[in-house]
Amino acid sequence: MGTVLPAAAGPDCKRFRSPRGEHVLVVPFSQIYDLPGDSAETWDADPERAARSLAELSRARPGEVPLGEVHVPAPQSLSLNVSQACNLACGYCYAGRGSFGGRQTTPMSLATALEAVDALLRDGDAAAPFTVGFLGGEPFVNRALIHKVVAYGSQRAAERGLDVRYSVTTNGTLLEEGDLELMRSHRFAVTVSIDGDSAIHDRQRPAAHAARGSWSELVARIRPLLASPGRAQVAARATITRDGLDLRRIFAALRAVGFRDIGFAPLRRAADSAGAFTAADWPRYLGELEALAREQLARLRAGEPLSFANLAIALKQLERGAASPYPCGAGGGYFSVASDGTWYACHRAIGDPAFALGTSRGLSAEARQSFLAQRHVERQTDCVRCWARYLCSGGCHQEAPARSAASCDFIRGWLEFCLAAYAEYGADFHARHSRSVA
Repeated sequence: MGTVLPAAAGPDCKRFRSPRGEHVLVVPFSQIYDLPGDSAETWDADPERAARSLAELSRARPGEVPLGEVHVPAPQSLSLNVSQACNLACGYCYAGRGSFGGRQTTPMSLATALEAVDALLRDGDAAAPFTVGFLGGEPFVNRALIHKVVAYGSQRAAERGLDVRYSVTTNGTLLEEGDLELMRSHRFAVTVSIDGDSAIHDRQRPAAHAARGSWSELVARIRPLLASPGRAQVAARATITRDGLDLRRIFAALRAVGFRDIGFAPLRRAADSAGAFTAADWPRYLGELEALAREQLARLRAGEPLSFANLAIALKQLERGAASPYPCGAGGGYFSVASDGTWYACHRAIGDPAFALGTSRGLSAEARQSFLAQRHVERQTDCVRCWARYLCSGGCHQEAPARSAASCDFIRGWLEFCLAAYAEYGADFHARHSRSVA
């Protein structure tokens, strides 16, 4: 355990307004309070009194880890990079179709995969759920290994009374009936990479060795799982490029396929030809997100669950007071295992020695402590003075070099929208959030 001291004093509150009135976000631990009547004027007119209130409200409560501490938890989740190949040729792929620029040249062996699973179950918290994920390339290029690992993990869980769950990110085009049954039969989080309607998707996600798109094959193979998911939770994840910013068109197309959990991710880093965002694209993207979110909020008020994952996740995080100095569990509770057995802090960093933290035979406590301390949001000079720092948490470690004033303005704008939406629709969301995106 270590402590990170902020490089500068950042704001501890954010005042905002909704149709229901005036509110304040207390930045540490993300607490939201109404300011009824003349409370807002009093708050604004008496900075010393406001500061005293903030000091009291910002304290860690029982069970909360102080935000300045660098806590190194036990590993609880890992992804196995089971394939170094992919049948698609997406221009923006961070993994080089699974080869990571030649740093992963062979598929994962069963022995390596099972050794990693054993290490996770040995070192993690037996009282909490474990997650074993499958990534690539396209994971189902190595489908036999996936089936064997799930059978092994489930057997070990039954023997030891553990809760082991699974996840996979797939392009969906190689799925067979046996794969669908595997996912239906276990607690599987299935993320399908699908970028829009047929025109957008086929342009961004073409087949690797043929002059054709992949939309039709994907839709045909994923629809049976959407119609009958069993225990699986199936979500669509669309990569948004600057050439495809019509989010309502994309959302409608994915709903028509049968997805009820749809999320968008803007392309921040890629070759120019792949459509990475420029400064001019962020305001339009924010406008598109807000327009779609308003439509979804109207449906929420009418009693329907949210299908727009970006909005549902944000509202759920605000409801539970989510606040973290890290954007994800990389190097903390989450690791990604390369085909050679090396454990990396992030699945996007396979082959990067700065992210290598050990193997299944043991993790380096010193390297993990250093990795987390360096990436604490209070260590990021362009984050420390931002009111959104414990909600945004600095953003993806791999995408940090692409962070810009325009992209940070976008994040603050989206969070302000979500804060106002939560203040206005929180009661409706609370009544239905168990049916929304987890």
